[in-house]
Amino acid sequence: MYFLFAVVISFLALPSGASESAWISLKTKAGISLSYRYNPKLEVKASAFYPGNPERFLLLLKDTKSVRRWLKQSESASLLDGSTERHWKVYSRFKAVWPVSPRDMVTCADVIKKEKEQQIQITDCSDLVAEAKNYVRIRDVKAVWTLTAKDQGFELQYQGSADPGGELPEWLVKQLTLSSLRASFVAFKTELKRPVDQTKPIEVIR
Repeated sequence: MYFLFAVVISFLALPSGASESAWISLKTKAGISLSYRYNPKLEVKASAFYPGNPERFLLLLKDTKSVRRWLKQSESASLLDGSTERHWKVYSRFKAVWPVSPRDMVTCADVIKKEKEQQIQITDCSDLVAEAKNYVRIRDVKAVWTLTAKDQGFELQYQGSADPGGELPEWLVKQLTLSSLRASFVAFKTELKRPVDQTKPIEVIR
């Protein structure tokens, strides 16, 4: 489901422990592995290999105009005032697909660089934007993108969870979340091949 995956995207390392439930893996398709668990709410993760430079993926996530091409049901995404090259704040809106009501979400992303690995840690920043009429606010967003440099490319991993708000049945949340996550990883194969203007300044809304 679009909401759990958004630009978003904890991006805090999720704690491990004996009390955590086991991951349930789905069939790997097109090189994309996908799994989920309830801990206690739905948590999802995915991974795949992509050729090229991992910095290209950072530019893709930051390009709010491209979100509608790789994130299902995305209506709009805007960088908020105070965003920088390594820290950006995003306000996102998502279209409704019956029986789900329109959603919106406010997240903060921080890029953490290591020797051969980069993480984009996403956290909930709902207090930055007032709730909008006719939109249900997605809250408790916690996710992590991990980019690990490999020969001729990089491995991309995602792990995250969120509270979609409203009264959605558990089965529907799981179905929409997993299908959207897989679709995004498939779309990345096309998006990462698109030319990008790396000199383009960050556009923000105030």
